[in-house]
Amino acid sequence: MVTSWWWVLLVAVVWLTVGLLTAAWFVIRAGHPHRLWYVVGGLLGPLFIPIAVERGRANATVVDVVHRPQIRQGTGLRVAVGVDGSPESDRALRAIARALGRTASELVLITVTSPDLVGDDVRTEQRAARRMLDERVEALPDELPAPTTQVVRGHPVDALLAAAETHDVDLLVVGRHGHGMRDRLLGSVAEELTRRSSRALLLGSLPER
Repeated sequence: MVTSWWWVLLVAVVWLTVGLLTAAWFVIRAGHPHRLWYVVGGLLGPLFIPIAVERGRANATVVDVVHRPQIRQGTGLRVAVGVDGSPESDRALRAIARALGRTASELVLITVTSPDLVGDDVRTEQRAARRMLDERVEALPDELPAPTTQVVRGHPVDALLAAAETHDVDLLVVGRHGHGMRDRLLGSVAEELTRRSSRALLLGSLPER
């Protein structure tokens, strides 16, 4: 009888562990930040694996785009910048704006919204994302080309890479997010971009002056 209970306990622990680890991958790597996925993973255990894989393959979708301008200006660098309103991404945007000066021919700002929201929450987040992008555009130096701005729903890495391909950029810029030891560890998005991007990548920012 005791042995049977130990087997039940072992199966329960393995079930819960597999489910939680899958949920952790889903939340951190697949761009689904809602913490209720941990509850789903804990309950479904290994059954959550095919669900996570299938949802993780969902393509990023552009839901709002403003083109300024549609014709490339000059022959300078084409640059895409991931913007999420965090201090890290704002520092990266300010630094690249200083570094580019008059050398950029095209600038694209991208922000990514959660694929897990539904109904009014989707529209609320999209409006907030548009407002955040417009505020960053207003603060850019006049010598930079008027940027194209995109709000994309989906996985942040997929969205940034897709935008980089669509606009054929020379440089992709994202803020570096640390976890704990901020100066020594890259955030999950930045880390995955280093593995998947085929274009020049600037992580974090140049030193503030």
